Amino acid sequence: MIEEKIKQSLLNSLNQLEISFKDEDLFVKQTDSLDRGDYTTSIAMKLASRLKQNPKEIAQQIVDNLEKIEDIEKVEIAGSGFINFYLSDKYLLSQIKEILDKGGKEYVKSGLKKGKNILIEYTDANPFKVFHIGHLYTNTVGEAFSRLQETTGASVKRASYQGDVGLHVAKTIWGIKYLFGKNNQTFEDIEKLELSKKVEFLGEAYMIGAQYYDDIKDEDVMKEIRNINYYLYQSVCSSLPRKDFEGLNKIEIDKWYKEGKQWCLDQFENIYKTLGTQFDYLFFESEAGEIGYKMVKENIGKIFKEDNKAVIYEGDPNKGLHTRVFINQFGLPTYEAKEVGLVRLKSEKTKWDESIIITGSEQIPYFKVVLDALRKILPQYAGIAKHIPHGLISLPGMKKMSSRRGEVVAGEDLLRTTQNAVQDLMKENKKEIDENELEEISLKIAVGAIKYAFLRVSVGKNIVFDISKDIQIDGDTGPYLMYVYTRAKSILDSAEDFSTQDTHKTEIMSAPHIQALMRQISRARDTVLDSAVNYSPSTFCTYLFELGQIFNQFYQEINVLNAENEDRQLLSVLVRATAEIMKEGLYLLGIETVDRM
Repeated sequence: MIEEKIKQSLLNSLNQLEISFKDEDLFVKQTDSLDRGDYTTSIAMKLASRLKQNPKEIAQQIVDNLEKIEDIEKVEIAGSGFINFYLSDKYLLSQIKEILDKGGKEYVKSGLKKGKNILIEYTDANPFKVFHIGHLYTNTVGEAFSRLQETTGASVKRASYQGDVGLHVAKTIWGIKYLFGKNNQTFEDIEKLELSKKVEFLGEAYMIGAQYYDDIKDEDVMKEIRNINYYLYQSVCSSLPRKDFEGLNKIEIDKWYKEGKQWCLDQFENIYKTLGTQFDYLFFESEAGEIGYKMVKENIGKIFKEDNKAVIYEGDPNKGLHTRVFINQFGLPTYEAKEVGLVRLKSEKTKWDESIIITGSEQIPYFKVVLDALRKILPQYAGIAKHIPHGLISLPGMKKMSSRRGEVVAGEDLLRTTQNAVQDLMKENKKEIDENELEEISLKIAVGAIKYAFLRVSVGKNIVFDISKDIQIDGDTGPYLMYVYTRAKSILDSAEDFSTQDTHKTEIMSAPHIQALMRQISRARDTVLDSAVNYSPSTFCTYLFELGQIFNQFYQEINVLNAENEDRQLLSVLVRATAEIMKEGLYLLGIETVDRM
């Protein structure tokens, strides 16, 4: 890579000058702005205080002793001592040719992690609860992580961890019984409904159960829900002490649990299909709970301790860790125990060198304790398991989400509302399109708008999704980038009589807008690698937005179709390379392109 060539030349210059330095100081990166060249280093400023010299003077010495770097046209000293490198036209053309020969997908690959296995866990939607916008966000981030990691040559496996046991399930089962009695319904009545209505019914049942358990606090109801909870646990966890609960209709509970869980999973799959995600593994708390329960029990007195009928892990305050319960007073494994069991469950399913877990930032303290306990139980996995937290997702004026109180924003509702807004905008702009095509295109644009709005913000920061702004085809939006691609495609479709494989130099290459476009295109591979290594889709979003802006300037200043034949040849090549990178870039963000908007 060109970056390594620059580093080597700098290293040789420093050795020739007999200047010692720290390895981390010899850092080369892409410039923040194309008017400052293509690559830059601040090595002279790093050395200035130690050498007690002016950084500009040090920079000049380094530049004077640089060997000729192939593919670099010129080197300049800028600001307080930055050394900036400008790529040659020959190199830029070689990158364009490589994109055309290989296609955007192959061009951005690096092979940095070839042979590595990466397991990425994301979405983690729970059966018997609403698939809300938080799940939509983690799905978006997790899919982008997965696709970016695949460009490094790693073998990536996608996983979702789902809570199919727990109080939320027991509350729903009790709520089903309540609603049947209140509405004079039967399970057969619900089975006749379409899938989305079945899931809506489960959501209503959950809210009823939660209301009686958490708000009204009806003692008899709370006891029955706890009994249902333990019964469901012991049906999937053979290690639990057996209990017999009189008064529970176990046949009905088993049926409602089995059918309700499947309805939710089927509904999730429909959502995943819309979002472009296909999981390799679906892990469940019912599986992890059994394993985690045994692991905690086996380590009582060594890692865990009994405390008032519960089993706890005492956190070290000096490490910022608090004490957490791993088996509760009712003898059931908590989320913490299940999480430990999940690590072993994952290791049994697949071998991995990195394990990434994406959840909300509110779970940071929880994961700190779990990972600390994991270091003692399974030290071989603790070092390669990494928790990446994200911020809160909200809509303008929206209250904090609470599926218990019915204030949750369902992911499907956001998708539907956004799609409707896109359709209204398309009709307002008098786009003549048949209904079937309108449905398909508007859904892709809606998904693109949501995903890009989520990803353009650094993972970990809070996000506000504003439908009215984020569906527009101007500004820093997903639809804007999708429109850039369709504009490039329309030019190529009109220039079909010209080959887009010839990349020889012409005088028109010196035009500022052409230079800017070529140099931005050449940054694609390095930016993808940077985004993958740092798990930072927002970095790549910034790159694509800047590419879109540069291409639109190019489009406004230069008429490709009316250019002289020789120039038109080169311009067509640049348009095709832009389309290739934009299409692959949107794919890496989980966004499908459309041919018209």
